[in-house]
Amino acid sequence: MIIASILVLGILGFVFAALLALAADYFRQETDPRLSTILTILPGLNCGACGEAGCRAFAEKLINGQVQVSGCLAGGAEVAEKLAKFMGVDQLEVHKKLATVHCGANEKVRTRQANYSGVETCAAATLIADGGLNCSYACLGYGDCYCACPFDAIRMKEGLPVIDPQKCTACGKCVAACPREIISLRPFENPVVVACSSRDPGAYVRKICPVGCIACKICENLVPEVFKVVDNLSVMDYSKTGVNCDPAIEKCPTRCILKL
Repeated sequence: MIIASILVLGILGFVFAALLALAADYFRQETDPRLSTILTILPGLNCGACGEAGCRAFAEKLINGQVQVSGCLAGGAEVAEKLAKFMGVDQLEVHKKLATVHCGANEKVRTRQANYSGVETCAAATLIADGGLNCSYACLGYGDCYCACPFDAIRMKEGLPVIDPQKCTACGKCVAACPREIISLRPFENPVVVACSSRDPGAYVRKICPVGCIACKICENLVPEVFKVVDNLSVMDYSKTGVNCDPAIEKCPTRCILKL
């Protein structure tokens, strides 16, 4: 009886193994031989900055013509050039960008209406009376952007994030992590930035922040090609290249326009 049971189980195991082998062969998908080479060219960080789940997903879509060779933000121009050469396509021009913090109020100059004592993350603090700050647009300083950066390109200094231009890949992780939306991606070659995000009236900004934009329009009057005051805040048009912004930087009364 025991021997018969063993034989039956053995036969069933053999039959199911054969069926699985047949199914695997029937449903097998051929892997494009270019995939492995593309994966060696890509950084292999699986950061998701390209909008895909990881480097393999990007490589598969590149083979299928669903993404461009310049789509790998972490790899930049060097990777785009290698991919273009390997794929035999024209390389699209890659315009490098850099994460930029639009707030210059460090922990020494921030003014408070209350002391926040909750969970020490920006996402949590912004939900409770603006983290205790008078300015509802200011950096909260708890480093959500620092924690989100996969490239170690951000460090916190006096409660403000500082971007390392050599490490930043403009992946946008910090932009998404900031609940105040005070981080953006600017053209790498343009070092000028408005270090403020406040939309409050200038009179109120004067009272609560010594380095905030007061919508005086001096920048707009001096360099109208680049600067425009919109909703109480100086906004730059980065599409205007080759324009000297020094007059606006020098005359800004609160020094919120900086050359980094």
